[in-house]
Amino acid sequence: MIRFCLALACVAFWPTLPAPIWLMAVPLTVWLMHAVKPLRGWLPVVFGLTWGLASGSWLLAHQLPDSWQGDDLLAVGTVVGLPERQQGRCRFDLALDQLVNHHNDKTPQLLPRTIRLSWYRCEQLPQPAQRWQFKVRLKRPHGFVNPGGFDYPLYLLSRGIDASGYIRDSALADKPKQLEDALITGWVDRWRLTTVEMLGQAQIPTRSQALLAALLVGDKRGLDEDTWTTLRDTGTAHLFVISGLHIGMLAGVCFGLMFGLGRLWPAWNYRRRISAAAISAIIGAGGYALLAGFSLPSQRAWVMICAVMLSLIGFRAMTPSQRLWLAATAVLLIEPLAVRQPGFWLSFGACSVLVYAFAGHLGRVHYTRQLIWAQLAIAIGLTPWLLFQFQQWPAQAPLINLLAIPLATLLLPLALVGLLLMSISPAVSQPILLWLAQLLEWGWQALEWSQQQWSPLTASGPVPIWVVILALFGAMLMLMPRSIPGRWLGLLLWLPLLLPLPSVPEKGGYRVTVLDVGQGLAVLIETHQHRMLYDSGPRYRSGFNAAEAAIIPYLSRRGIRQLDQLLISHADIDHAGGQAVLESRLVIDQTSTGSDKITADHLCRAGQAWQWDGVNFEILHPDDAAINSENNRSCVLKIDNGRHALLLTGDIEAEIEHLLIKHLGGKLQANTLLAAHHGSRSSSSDVFLQRVAPERVLISSGWRNRFGHPHPEVVQRIEARQLALFNTATQGAVELNILTGGQAEVALGVDSLWGYWH
Repeated sequence: MIRFCLALACVAFWPTLPAPIWLMAVPLTVWLMHAVKPLRGWLPVVFGLTWGLASGSWLLAHQLPDSWQGDDLLAVGTVVGLPERQQGRCRFDLALDQLVNHHNDKTPQLLPRTIRLSWYRCEQLPQPAQRWQFKVRLKRPHGFVNPGGFDYPLYLLSRGIDASGYIRDSALADKPKQLEDALITGWVDRWRLTTVEMLGQAQIPTRSQALLAALLVGDKRGLDEDTWTTLRDTGTAHLFVISGLHIGMLAGVCFGLMFGLGRLWPAWNYRRRISAAAISAIIGAGGYALLAGFSLPSQRAWVMICAVMLSLIGFRAMTPSQRLWLAATAVLLIEPLAVRQPGFWLSFGACSVLVYAFAGHLGRVHYTRQLIWAQLAIAIGLTPWLLFQFQQWPAQAPLINLLAIPLATLLLPLALVGLLLMSISPAVSQPILLWLAQLLEWGWQALEWSQQQWSPLTASGPVPIWVVILALFGAMLMLMPRSIPGRWLGLLLWLPLLLPLPSVPEKGGYRVTVLDVGQGLAVLIETHQHRMLYDSGPRYRSGFNAAEAAIIPYLSRRGIRQLDQLLISHADIDHAGGQAVLESRLVIDQTSTGSDKITADHLCRAGQAWQWDGVNFEILHPDDAAINSENNRSCVLKIDNGRHALLLTGDIEAEIEHLLIKHLGGKLQANTLLAAHHGSRSSSSDVFLQRVAPERVLISSGWRNRFGHPHPEVVQRIEARQLALFNTATQGAVELNILTGGQAEVALGVDSLWGYWH
């Protein structure tokens, strides 16, 4: 079982998959290995690799054909999940029945399973279980590609979403049409939506209503970013979204109730009571997982419970560790890519820590001591992983969970009872819901107070994997029974984790990272002791903000929570859209801008200059003269350590480029140039490239952006001069590490991608 599980898991880390035709060789391989007795022990490895390859090939076979991206397609399907409306835009998932491309007669054998659609200016919000017909434009899953960033394609694919796009309804013939309701698909989600609407009718505070909706049916639409921040900072996010904890608690309640009721029947012996209790736990947990929409975490938790409970019925001699391996194998059989998700490691990591921590304890221990030891063990065992994955760990989490988990164990069944009574008699359920809402309100006030008193333990930079492994060995030492001497040595193995050395440029050198923020710009400049951000990324009408999705996570991973300067080149939304988010989440000493439309401490003007750690910074533009466009107000910044110069140009156009050539001449020369206006045709003129004479050109543009940036003429000019060209749209974030001697080390975001789905 262990060999099968490890072989299956390793496929999720392959960069590419061999052709599916290789699966035809499996029967012959199995026959040969079975014939050779010493090789029989490796048959589980072959089966694991085969299952991983087959599931991965099946996943890739559902991808949207590359030639269909951007075409007008006719989509027919059923609405699933919980649709949401925000600022005039509707977003929902559509389980496809039909997808037709009238411009391409060649139809793939397998269509995408589910697509995620945005409907701008939607006339009505589609409801779960409704069948619709839309004219859509789709693209394959794609996300920002920054080192250590969120793998959005993996997130979508693991949820069965193979493409995303938007609805086209410009002409009367293209208007969406609602068809008949589906028979089965989406009805569970309609049930969940009805439950949320019933909660909305109850006279309880809005925040408590949102928390109850998340707790009961996994509806996270009402939780805003401030709420998520509080949950993350206090280590309680797992309590307010349906996770393995909730399903495990409900399974435990069902198991205990049925086992207790079994005592009323003298004919039932101990084994029958265990079997009945295990079956009731499976059914109860499965029903609750279904109520939660059978999301990925709830599926994983239910499969784990099924594996453990079935082992109690049929394999009573299994050890706890063997049951964990059985559960992990069952989860990976259903969801092979789960091994690439943090939730998988947190779930099984917490269970493994508890099994290990209680393995050496003999005799009965009081419940309170067990609970305290469990929270302490999880804190010690999971801290290395949390710092590695999220770069922070809330130090107060063990104390909070010590009180919150028993409270949640009590509240969850009561909330489910209140939900059941609501459908029968709202008058009877109202007092229960009001009481639950008041408890949630008191608990939330306690969480906010805790958040104000203690800040999370944060890493000062990316945590290397060897540091995590060393700290995990230290945790194993610290969690050994008290009778074993030398447990304190585990603290020594934690020193590299608690006292990491931040990665900073050497004095006289600097590091420049052009982040992948889509169709916008954000550039991080670092010297030995200073940090500066040039532009803040785009913000969209839908409310999506690249600062929240890409910039803040990258800075957190690097341990950067303070900026010496935020320089917004000009007021266009693709450059200034993230300013408010950055100012609310970071400590920023100074804000500068080239536009008087932005609130800032200073206006950047030509001639301003300063030096950080042996690196010179100078503003070359704008001056005090009247400028006729917002793009041409962009701050042009030159960074130079005497051996390597970098020129950042914002969105200036050819008119300003010629003006700079006239006034500055050779002062424009730089080794690296950030192409203006994302590679627009109106910028990067041939004469400007000649005057700057760069060795490499960087372009920040969005993948398949609607403007066609970078323009083919600009790319042709750059290639004609045989310059190295880097584009965030295809290569992800571009990092230049400029050494004191002027050498430039280049690292690309795509180099950090692991996985055949990319």
